[in-house]
Amino acid sequence: MMLCSCSAITDQLSCKFSEIDCYRLDYSSIYNFTDSVEAHALSHNLQNPSTVLSQLTINKEFSIDSLDEAEKAILTNPEDIYVLGKSLIKDNKPREWLFVAEQAFLRSWNNLSR
Repeated sequence: MMLCSCSAITDQLSCKFSEIDCYRLDYSSIYNFTDSVEAHALSHNLQNPSTVLSQLTINKEFSIDSLDEAEKAILTNPEDIYVLGKSLIKDNKPREWLFVAEQAFLRSWNNLSR
């Protein structure tokens, strides 16, 4: 049974398993979001996010229909991560979409291979 669980994780990204933290950033307010990004950066020895956090978009409309669209939106405009996250949550989109967008955001100001 354990082997099957590991296999499922490697074949497809899923927030149903504890191996990935799909709730690492807090979208309840812009202040909580910036605090959660700073805490995540500190706990994972990432670069200081001050510059990127000072450029965050606060108002923008999104219509995202896939994981790829979510990732591309942030690859193009990492400053939109907060409003994209709010939009995905409000529209009850899969949390995996947000996780992938967050990875693109983190990579935008860090040299990450993961």
